[in-house]
Amino acid sequence: MTTATMHPLAADYLDRLEHAARRLPRGERRELLEDISAHLAEATNADMSDAEALSVLDRLGDPEEIVDAQLPEEPYRADRRGVHEWAAIFLLLFGGFLFFVGWVAGLFLLWSSRAWNARDKVIGTLIVPGGLVTALAAVVVVSSPEKCVSFAGGPQHCTGGPSTLHQIIVDVLFAFLVLGPICTSVYLARRAR
Repeated sequence: MTTATMHPLAADYLDRLEHAARRLPRGERRELLEDISAHLAEATNADMSDAEALSVLDRLGDPEEIVDAQLPEEPYRADRRGVHEWAAIFLLLFGGFLFFVGWVAGLFLLWSSRAWNARDKVIGTLIVPGGLVTALAAVVVVSSPEKCVSFAGGPQHCTGGPSTLHQIIVDVLFAFLVLGPICTSVYLARRAR
């Protein structure tokens, strides 16, 4: 029986089931749709009243609930973020301000934790080592002061200072050096779940 010869309510039910079943693996989805379609082919026909068709569909249940029952239960995953993990995230972000020793302590906590896999630990280590203090140090190092001199009270003549391109590069570098550690901290906090 095709959906064209099926009761319109049953055909609509199968469409809803097919949409809901997209969450299932292909083989399970096909098997579920074939089973329900075969059942509807036996239990309904195009000449039935709407009330009779609804009675059959009500006994089957809601398509979303049928699909939910087919999904494997996710095991309970406890929140693995404890004091150890929060300290690691905090020290990786701000520990560089403690003469870089704090950042190294954060690195130790990161690598000794079981809350992250190796990829997460490499990201936490390599994305802007030193945390936010690196941004501050980079700005101090790359900034070039402008020098102005005036002869005999005349107009000032200024030399040095950043060019427009230099200033753009400094701004982009500073944004990366600030956002990198912040984004890494957020990433590590989310991945530790």
